[in-house]
Amino acid sequence: MPTLLDPDRPIHDIELLKQLRGRQLSLQLRTLAVIGAHRFDELPLIDRLFPGLTHIALFEPLEGPLAVLRERAARDTRLKVFPVAVSDRDGEAEFHVTSNDGESSSLLRFGSHGELFPQVQVQRTILVPTRRLDAALAEAGLPLPDVLLVDVQGAEFQVLSALPRALLQQVRLIYTEVSTESVYAGGGLLPQVEELLAWRFDNLGFAPLAPGVPMHGNAVFVAREDVPLALAYTTAGRLRAAWHRWRLARRARRAAA
Repeated sequence: MPTLLDPDRPIHDIELLKQLRGRQLSLQLRTLAVIGAHRFDELPLIDRLFPGLTHIALFEPLEGPLAVLRERAARDTRLKVFPVAVSDRDGEAEFHVTSNDGESSSLLRFGSHGELFPQVQVQRTILVPTRRLDAALAEAGLPLPDVLLVDVQGAEFQVLSALPRALLQQVRLIYTEVSTESVYAGGGLLPQVEELLAWRFDNLGFAPLAPGVPMHGNAVFVAREDVPLALAYTTAGRLRAAWHRWRLARRARRAAA
């Protein structure tokens, strides 16, 4: 099966997203929707990965991160901030706010998360507005996204399953958090997400969050007709990848000496 994973070393967390740098598909993407943006500290990385972006829609329900996102949007006209949680319906829902600066906050309650990350606790539960992604974008007059970043702490299946096929026909790449066990109660697991997207997308790799947490991480799904472009480097990307492999090999030789 085609994959973005590095055959020479294990990949964890955001390293999987970094594998998209210098790929031919990455240069063609123009509109990004970030579902669960938090403070969107990844913006400099996103600009390196997808230099052609002209629209970036940021969805985040928590007030603290929202203030940061609005400051970023005031300096970057590509950014549009939506103070809502993306869900499968328009309305309101309980949102469980966590102690790690809200980074593990979710529409879902903890499953095995409490055992895997005992340092993180739910501090409070609040009501937040929820919107369907397609409805929010249409109301704002924004184009449909061709790339999705989904990080909603277990509710990814809930979000993805609500997307109409007309929207998903436009999407070419999805980078989403996903688990192989119920880290959040009621969250769809990786096989369910794969089955949901199988009509159009191939899974090009799952990367665990960390070596000690193999059941929770991120996956990259690419529209089937775009898989060759997702795997193919530009000339500059090929040179960068070769230089990176040389650095890793040099580091390994020094460690073995």
